[in-house]
Amino acid sequence: MKYVDDDVTDKRTARRERRLRTIAVLPTMLTLANMLCGFAAIYLSMLGLIHVFTGVAAEAKTTLNNVFIENLLPTYVSVGGFLIFLGMFFDGMDGRVARMTTGTTNFGGQLDSLSDMVTFGVAPAMLVVVMVLTGAHENLTGPFITQRTAWVAGAIYVSCCGLRLARFNVEHAEGDLKHTRFYGLPSPGAAALVASMVILYEHVLDVRGVILLNAMPLITILAGLLMVSRVQYVHVGNAYLRGRKPFGYVFIMVLVAGTFIAYPSPTLACVTAIYVLSGPLRGMFKRSQPKTATHSAQTAPSSTATNPESKEA
Repeated sequence: MKYVDDDVTDKRTARRERRLRTIAVLPTMLTLANMLCGFAAIYLSMLGLIHVFTGVAAEAKTTLNNVFIENLLPTYVSVGGFLIFLGMFFDGMDGRVARMTTGTTNFGGQLDSLSDMVTFGVAPAMLVVVMVLTGAHENLTGPFITQRTAWVAGAIYVSCCGLRLARFNVEHAEGDLKHTRFYGLPSPGAAALVASMVILYEHVLDVRGVILLNAMPLITILAGLLMVSRVQYVHVGNAYLRGRKPFGYVFIMVLVAGTFIAYPSPTLACVTAIYVLSGPLRGMFKRSQPKTATHSAQTAPSSTATNPESKEA
């Protein structure tokens, strides 16, 4: 008969519990890292604006003293746009780490929404305002794109983001992380659209920069309105990156990755724009289907209708 030392077992249990309590801090740290990325994006956008309005144009083009990075992100505002994408990485990691360490709590969900409000709500709006103010200072904006127009667009975007996050917290119970659809454009998707356009603007300034600059307030307002809409969007991580997929998925991802390496800013802007437009286009396609198809879908067996995920698939 094998003898089990109770003291050794208790020590191992205490050590395991102490280790879990330490690991449970990681999701919170990742969420705070997301919030700090948003704060840094706001700071860099203001720093770039100060340099432009004080006439230090040369220093405004010097960001991280690295030739490769400055070619990709030539201004402080574009670096701020990159930080929003970095915040998205932390935002995606905190939930995964929380599930791995059984640390999903209501506290973490509330903190995640507060961080998203900073990184995906306030920071993108600030980038747009600074971008338009810089263009107005350089006489690149039209007569209808003024400081007030940029402020109104940013205010609408921030308000819609706050409403979007509050609605998401109410509609999704704690631990409901397997959904494959969103009602309304997710705040990271809206922020990705704005940030990618800000980064793209620095690279097309000499070609079509004026058109993009004057269109930014409208793009920002549309992104905000899509956040509070009931348009369905797929959850990219759960719908496309989990489970077994056809071989074509691998080919498409390799193609997108290769295009991104060759043309980073246009590829990023195109991918985010396609995702933002996918929701309204899918809704228009469904409405254009014959009513017979809709009737047959409604008269389908009840076993599929009782599945909460099949309703949004």
